Amino acid sequence: MKITNIVLFTTALTLAACAKTPSNIQPLNVASSEYTSYSCSKLMTLRYNTDVKLTAAIKKRKSAVAADAVGVFLVLVPVSKLAGDSEGEVAQLKGEIIAIDRARTLKSCN
Repeated sequence: MKITNIVLFTTALTLAACAKTPSNIQPLNVASSEYTSYSCSKLMTLRYNTDVKLTAAIKKRKSAVAADAVGVFLVLVPVSKLAGDSEGEVAQLKGEIIAIDRARTLKSCN
């Protein structure tokens, strides 16, 4: 009974340390004032480029989630904690997109 509790506790603790899925990562708060001096065309280009970066970061993040699942299953170690984590990058890019969209709205861009 005691060993079962220890195994369950260890498993729960290990799974809690796994990488968050991209959809569960909250955006950072980025001020839209950083972008209000940009023209609408510049904002559109910036939005597109940031979206491309976010797509790449999400792909990288999904790989980390999959690697964590395998790592936890095989050796009880979430690999993303050892190999570096992209959670901050995803959160930053999500925040930038929100700020750019806010700036576009303030400037009445299409």
